[in-house]
Parts: sequence; structure tokens; C-alpha cells
Amino acid sequence: MALCGVVASIQAKVKPGSLIGDGMVLQQKSEVKLWGWAKPNATVKITSSWKAKATAQADASGKWETRLQTPEASFMPQEVTISDGEKLKLSNVLIGEVWLGSGQSNMEMPLVGYRNCPIENLNQVVSDCSRYQGKLHFAVLDHQAPLQPVDSVKVEWKDCTPETIWKCSATCYFFGITLIDALHCPVGVISSSWGGTSVEGWVPREVAQNYTELNLSDENLKKNVWNTPIVRYNGKIHPIKGYTLKGFLWYQGEANRDNADKYASRLGDMVRTWRQLWGQGDLPFYEVEIAPFIYEGINGQSAALLREAQLQFTHEVPNTGIVCTNDLVLPFEERQIHPAKKREVGQRLCYLALEKTYGKKGLMAESPEFQKMEVKDGKAYLSFSHCEYGFNLFNHIEGFEICGADKNYYPAQASHTHDGLEIVLSAPEVKTPTAVRYCFKNWQLGNLANVGGMPVFPFRTDK
Repeated sequence: MALCGVVASIQAKVKPGSLIGDGMVLQQKSEVKLWGWAKPNATVKITSSWKAKATAQADASGKWETRLQTPEASFMPQEVTISDGEKLKLSNVLIGEVWLGSGQSNMEMPLVGYRNCPIENLNQVVSDCSRYQGKLHFAVLDHQAPLQPVDSVKVEWKDCTPETIWKCSATCYFFGITLIDALHCPVGVISSSWGGTSVEGWVPREVAQNYTELNLSDENLKKNVWNTPIVRYNGKIHPIKGYTLKGFLWYQGEANRDNADKYASRLGDMVRTWRQLWGQGDLPFYEVEIAPFIYEGINGQSAALLREAQLQFTHEVPNTGIVCTNDLVLPFEERQIHPAKKREVGQRLCYLALEKTYGKKGLMAESPEFQKMEVKDGKAYLSFSHCEYGFNLFNHIEGFEICGADKNYYPAQASHTHDGLEIVLSAPEVKTPTAVRYCFKNWQLGNLANVGGMPVFPFRTDK
């Protein structure tokens, strides 16, 4: 069984940092960061079953840090030994690909689901998961919300079995197994999420203090408001900062609908902060668009504005991407904030990673995004990116609206140009189109996608 750092400290003088323990997955072909606590001023020696070695010198408080070279990925379990005179052996260590998933409840949502919020085809998922035993290891960080950054958090690595997997983030699980099938190597997924939290909760005080509307006094933070700023960073990011990763996965945004105009900038602040903490350059960061939900009303636009900001962020911050979820809710889920289709979310995140991070060719991982509109003969002609081979539908296209100079929107009739590469919109009520929208509401389901099945991002042309 995997051990957390607190238990390890009881067994030996050496106390490894959070995530460094039995069952951990180390990023392949890297100099992975290892750290922890030992006897003050002690020399800490690290050896491994793949013959790599490292040495660290503990400071007066016992804190030490070093780097260990890892080999190519393998399903063969390895061992790491850490010693300051007394040895601590870490077993069942895998070498593979490591990703961190964070955000709010849709990322936190485990495979068992929430009460009255199921994951689609749960029994089949659990019965099939044994295929990934010894291949997928996962870690779920405990909740803690300290007022100041802390250096450790309770966390265990678990192997993928029918008895354990129900605790794993569903999105992380489906991302992980898709990656295993594609790369044929072990994968470690780390879930550090907390339901209902805003992006301001995941940045340190020195960043949040620039957000003038926030009250960061200890008195205010101690009120234990659900959406308290900075404390998620303090308790769930700071303790694991620097654990060597391949990239980040992010599923959050519902809690920021009230300040959607600030979201792209603040998510950018968070990503830049995390990348600096990890010190691995511009680590990939892939986010999930928030799904359709009724919120303050079906025709409201608070969620649409947040989705727009999520997409805007990817144009402002390098090495980022986003998956569209407009088609991943069922018609009866308009009041279900946790849609059941998490398999597709995890798969689409993985397709992005395979294409953009691992350089896999032949995938259509990115959704079509509106590029420009031309008006000819009373019709609007729309062009999109990421649809070089056209769209998934010839007719019965849903989700478009069109308006004229009076700014009154009407459902649009949608069709293709003769080459199948543009969408043509018209409406009897609109003689000269001035703007169009696609699924730009809290709850509106479209059905247009590229031939790879990636849905068109919701958009508006009348910003």
C-alpha cells in the first residue's frame, strides 16, 4: 500500500515530500525533483533499481532537495531508496508520464459520481479497469485550506483496481487510460481539485493581492467562505510544487461566471505562477470548457461569457488548449451541473495532449473555431479553423441565430457551401445580416462538428 509522507516519517528519519512514496509515478527520461526532510545537516543518499544515484545535503532544519535521472518508461516496477543513515525504501515505483488535474467539482468528480450525479456506464468502466492495473497509478490530495502555504499534504498513490478506482477523478482516469493505450507506457494522474472554487483560490497571496476587490485579511479568510481566495493554492498546490510533470489539466470556471470579464487574465496569472513554481518551462496546460447548464435561466449568457473567456485565454497564453463540451450533455441535464459524459472529456483532453505535446499525427484534436463572416445576397457566410475536411452534417444543423440592424435574433437556417467548407446562414426575418451567434446561451445544444467529431465552439460575432 502506498504511504504518505506523514507515515513515512514514523518509519524512518527521512520524511519524503508529498507525492514521493510507494507507488509513485516518475516522469520518464527526466531529472525528476525529489525532496523531503532528514536529520539536520545530514547527507542524504538516493539510489534506484535502475542504477541512477543522487545526493543531497540537508540544511539546519533538515530540508533537502535533489534531482534523480529517470530512464525510458517501463511497466516493470522499480524501487527508490532514500537514506540519511537510516534507509527508507519506496517500492512499486513506475516510470512513465505524469499529469496533474485540478479545478472544481467536475474535475474532482470521482468515477463513482456524486449523489444523484452518475458517471455514464459506471459498471462497465469499473469492470474494465483491471486492464490498467500496474499501468495507471493515481493520487488524490486531501482537502485542506490553510491561511498560509504549507509544505505537506496527505496523499497516497493507488494502483488501478476495481476496489480503488472509484476514488479517482473520472476525467483524470479517462485521460490516463487513453494515454496508456496510445503511448503504451505507465501513466500517473494526480487530482488536486476542490468543488465550488474560483480561479482566485488557486493563486498565492502575492498574485491575489493585485485583485483589488478581494479582502485577503486573515479575519475575512477565517470566515471559511466556500470560495475563499488563495487557500486552495496554500493547501493543494504549494505542497506538491515541483513534482516533475508532463503537464496540467484544468476543469473549472463555473464559479467565475460573475466576473467572466476578468477570467482569461486571472487564469493566465495562475498558469504563469504554476509554471514558475514547477520550473519546467511552459508546461502544457489543457482546459475543459464549462458545459451547458441552466444557471440563472436557459437564455442567460453568464456561462456563454465565461466560455468565451476560456477560449480567449488559449489565444493569450502559449502552449495551452481547450476542449469543447457543447455536445457532452444530454437534453434532460439542463439542471445537472455534473454531466455524466466524463469519458469523452478525458479522451478529448488526451487527444489534445497527443497532438500538441506528444506530436502524434493524424488526429483531429481541436474544435472548429469561428474565423470570419462575409455577407452576400442576404446571407451570412461563416468560415472556421480546424475543419479542413468539412463538417459532420449536410443538413438539420442546429444552434445558429442571426440578426439584422435591429439586433433582434432569429433562428437561422444553416447549410453548406458547395465545397462543404463554409456554413451559410439565413432567416426570412433578416434581409441583411449584421451578426450571428452559435449556442451563445447558458443552455443551448448545437450539433455541428468537424469530421473528427470535435464540436464547434460557441461564439458570437457582435462582441
